[in-house]
Amino acid sequence: MVLDFCISFGLAAPVVLSVVLYQVGHRAVAQGRVGPMTASLVYGLCVAALPLAVWWGVHALAEFYLLGESTSFWKPVLQIGLAFIMYAYLCISWALSFVAACLAAWRFTVCAKRLKQEALA
Repeated sequence: MVLDFCISFGLAAPVVLSVVLYQVGHRAVAQGRVGPMTASLVYGLCVAALPLAVWWGVHALAEFYLLGESTSFWKPVLQIGLAFIMYAYLCISWALSFVAACLAAWRFTVCAKRLKQEALA
């Protein structure tokens, strides 16, 4: 139960945060305050850092609730299994973040081109 919640939260949190960051970046590009290249770079760096922070917190939370203060023989085995699961999901999150960053860079460029065409017209 706890592990399911942690994994769901770990997958959903970077997605929600990246959507919010995209909206902020898109608004800045649409208003002409930031260039598309700068917005893409900042967005890409933020989206690359988000999964690491989220999964680090999720791992700590899951370890606290699943293992607690147990001193049994199985605790190291469970810690290794939990670390492996979290690493696998971190890699999945980074892959999805890379796709999101590429799509956002494309949208920022399209928005800047449209803004330039409207200024010329």
